[in-house]
Amino acid sequence: MNTGREDRMRRIAACVALLFVGLVGLAQDPLTLCLDFFPNPNHSPIYVAAERGWFEEEGVDLDIVIPANVSDPLKLVAAGRFDVALTPQINYLIARSEGLPLIAIGSLIDHNLGGLLSLGSSGVRDLGDLRGKRIGYSLAPLEPVLWETMLGCVGVGGDEIELVNVGFNTVAALLSGGVDAIGAFRNYELIHVELLGEATVFFPQEDYCVPDTEDIIIVCRPEDVRERASSLRGLLAALSRGVRVVKDDPDAALADFLHALPDLDDELNRLSFGATVPLFASDLALGDAESWSALQTYLFAHGLVDQVFDADVLFTTELLPQSDGS
Repeated sequence: MNTGREDRMRRIAACVALLFVGLVGLAQDPLTLCLDFFPNPNHSPIYVAAERGWFEEEGVDLDIVIPANVSDPLKLVAAGRFDVALTPQINYLIARSEGLPLIAIGSLIDHNLGGLLSLGSSGVRDLGDLRGKRIGYSLAPLEPVLWETMLGCVGVGGDEIELVNVGFNTVAALLSGGVDAIGAFRNYELIHVELLGEATVFFPQEDYCVPDTEDIIIVCRPEDVRERASSLRGLLAALSRGVRVVKDDPDAALADFLHALPDLDDELNRLSFGATVPLFASDLALGDAESWSALQTYLFAHGLVDQVFDADVLFTTELLPQSDGS
């Protein structure tokens, strides 16, 4: 008659099983996420999710890395140094054309951010008013192609403007009169110049013959879609929750973002955050195959890529969270 002993053994076994399940649930898979640039409001959903512990809840031990150079993230992911990177869609397509083994798994900002910015005091009212003017840019060969496309859309030829590489000193070049317009982001340089007391005129690139682009997408190595599917799903699930908070409760999201990055607590970053809120991709959804094809066709026609790909090798939606919020 060992009923008591057997009961105790069953209880112990049950406790051990529960402990094992708990430990499995607490297991964290380390992932490194390389930003596309220094931390800024474009990244706020990441920091919101981190502040709220959602990556850990999804089984991900996330390390956020700031790149030393904006050209590094894709190369380092392809080489296996980092697991995931943020990048503009155009940069990704150029990298794929150059042979880097990558695949897109989600979109953080699914809108264009760029365009041409002039001062209200310059007399520029329409884009065609930049005929005969100097256009400042930072990154070649991409920016010259974009700005010549925009101006060509209103009948201004490439020989009717002067493109000037001003490095990353675009705002200073514009304010000093060194150039008449600069390539700019609508959610940063535009706000920066206005905070300095200048009236602005901004021409969004999508309004002038440049195809729609997704300004920040999320990429990894193709083999990791299979080998690390659970961790990548967890990453995207937590990040999607961060996006929902930014969209649904921006005040709380801004508080989380600035708690994580107190050095960014100034008027420029607060206004930039507000301008970026409507631009985040709901559920991290990527654009459709048609939009990817249109962008590739444009890049190929302008010599920025030397090959185009079928959509199914460029991106996958299988890791994305469901649109019902699960």
